[in-house]
Amino acid sequence: MKAFARLLTYYKPYRARLIFSQVLLLISATCSMGAASLTGRLINAGIIAGDGEVLIETGMWMLVLAACAGICMAGTAYLAVYFSQGTAWALRTHIYKKIQTYSFANFDHLRTGNLLVRLSADIQNVNFAIMYAVMLLLFGPFMLVVSFVLSILFTPQLVWLMVITTIVILVLMWFIVPRLFRNFILRQKRLDEVNNTMQENLAGMRVVKAFVREDLEIAKFRKRAEAMRLPAFQAAFIIMLLNPLLQMVGAAARAVAIWIGGEQVLASAGLQVGTLITFTQYLAQVVTPLALMAILVPFILRGENSAQRLFEIYDAEPLVKDKENAQKLDPEQVRGEIAFENVTFAFRRPDGELDPPALKNITLKIKPGQRVGFLGATGAGKSALVNLIPRFYDVDEGRITIDGVDVRDLEQENLRQVVGIALQEAVLFQGDLRFNLKFANPDVDDEVMEAGAKAADAYGFATNLPEKWDAPVSRRGYNFSGGQRQRLSMARSLTAQPRILILDDSTSALDVATESRVQGNIPVHTHGATTIYVAQRISAVIDLDQIYLLQNGEIVDTGTHEELLRRSPLYHEIFESQLGAGVTAGAEVEE
Repeated sequence: MKAFARLLTYYKPYRARLIFSQVLLLISATCSMGAASLTGRLINAGIIAGDGEVLIETGMWMLVLAACAGICMAGTAYLAVYFSQGTAWALRTHIYKKIQTYSFANFDHLRTGNLLVRLSADIQNVNFAIMYAVMLLLFGPFMLVVSFVLSILFTPQLVWLMVITTIVILVLMWFIVPRLFRNFILRQKRLDEVNNTMQENLAGMRVVKAFVREDLEIAKFRKRAEAMRLPAFQAAFIIMLLNPLLQMVGAAARAVAIWIGGEQVLASAGLQVGTLITFTQYLAQVVTPLALMAILVPFILRGENSAQRLFEIYDAEPLVKDKENAQKLDPEQVRGEIAFENVTFAFRRPDGELDPPALKNITLKIKPGQRVGFLGATGAGKSALVNLIPRFYDVDEGRITIDGVDVRDLEQENLRQVVGIALQEAVLFQGDLRFNLKFANPDVDDEVMEAGAKAADAYGFATNLPEKWDAPVSRRGYNFSGGQRQRLSMARSLTAQPRILILDDSTSALDVATESRVQGNIPVHTHGATTIYVAQRISAVIDLDQIYLLQNGEIVDTGTHEELLRRSPLYHEIFESQLGAGVTAGAEVEE
């Protein structure tokens, strides 16, 4: 139970309340045992002896003890809910906060569906485990010990029956609980797979519909659900079977007690009716806490497994970290010179091993205020290269500098104030347009936001909306077209006013005319910021100061459009395939 032991660290500020909850629990258990003990006096000295005064007095005491037990148990239940909900809140907020510290490489290995299961189902499992543990964990053992002590004191001739009953119940649990734990572990793994499949399908529902592959997705989901059904069924069946088994053992033990004890009562062998009835209640007080433990154990096991999974997320370290003495750049003083010095980079697999290098010995220098482009086919390494500048990943060899400072020596937050990027996938958030465009800097003036929108050619369609900048944005921005999302994504980056701007294939969904307008507007808006374009289309880089042609993770040529067209067979081939043989670049772009 190492994971539960770690949870105790959350309770240090609330230790007094936790102790108080257990004091209330023990008072409730004591009152319950006291009421059971009075049963013998009620029968022997009251009913059989015909003493009405004893009958009333004992009955009143039993009523008071029952009320006290109920009130104390209600107090314990309140505190149990308080601790369980508090633990769920703490885990949810702390783990979500930890996830925000992860780097891109962490998310390459952690699937969205997996994280969602841990932040929902696993936290719910811990929630229930804590609640029942606070309410029942000490209750059962305390009742068990007190029942044995009272039986030894008042009915020593029947204690052997209590011992046998306890052993039988413990043996049953010893066989059942490990199987239950294994099924819980397997069930959670299968639940991850179900949620990953569901999340992937729902996110790609448009593709499924477009290719009429609903039957395939249904079959895939059914397979995952069926794989989860068996361990889930077995775990649920064991839980449901355990309680009736314990009740059956308890009923059999009481029947044996009445049979043997009844013979002693009839034979006047020192056992009275009231004492025998009291012993059956002691016996019930042994079976009941063990039955409660049978209910508690599944929750504890499931909660322990879920807590381990949650702490796996919490303990995972971001693969890109700031140094202790990390520097800061003054964004206003940044010139924007970028240098790659013998940079090699490879993506890391989940097992920690490196894939073949995505970038090999990249060396280049981008001057302040220069507009450059990285051109190449899919998989050439363009996005991997620009993702190293804001430290979404760290280089494996070599270094990258901004104004002579290694980016690994800079605070990530400060670095990303200097370097703005419009990512390949233009993702917007639920809210309104103003919230999305000011995402990087909520305090920026509306004039800056509007200027960024104009530069990204988003001002026109945004101001034509009835609500203008207060227009609602749906999840991921699906109420806008792909081209509109890309322009809004660029406007968001421009509104942040970075000194280095990276546009990672951000005009792929735009027509050539719109793309040309955007490229003409951005230099005016950025006021000399260093701008990097990543593209597969020559039209996106044709007018830039410098073009870097990438192939298989290496820079195979560098120059202006005219220089590359004249000397690079690869560039010439791309140009002809995209813009057509026999046309001049300038005429094609100006059209």
